[in-house]
Amino acid sequence: MATTNFGCGSSREHAPIAIKAAGVSCVVAKSFARIFFRNAINIGLPLLECDEAVDNTNTGDILEVDLSTGKIKNVTKGKVFTAKPYPDFMSGLIAAGGLIEYTRKRLEVTA
Repeated sequence: MATTNFGCGSSREHAPIAIKAAGVSCVVAKSFARIFFRNAINIGLPLLECDEAVDNTNTGDILEVDLSTGKIKNVTKGKVFTAKPYPDFMSGLIAAGGLIEYTRKRLEVTA
């Protein structure tokens, strides 16, 4: 969970890579810095914007996220929130593990 403009000042992919390497599978925030958002998608780290989820989640709460629908379930509190789901193309990038893996898989199919 994060608040507004998460990732501001992170112009390189190192920031989302470090977050992903730390075992974070998704970041939910009120908003993201634009370049951080793009870098995260490029490395396959999903980000969801949802004010209500952020405002109703505390440290230690367990969340379940369904990227295909944008549903964020706070299991601890029994509440469900909805973020805007990704378009199909961006979902494909994330599912593939990022832009490089997505491209590699596409090249294998066409070869």
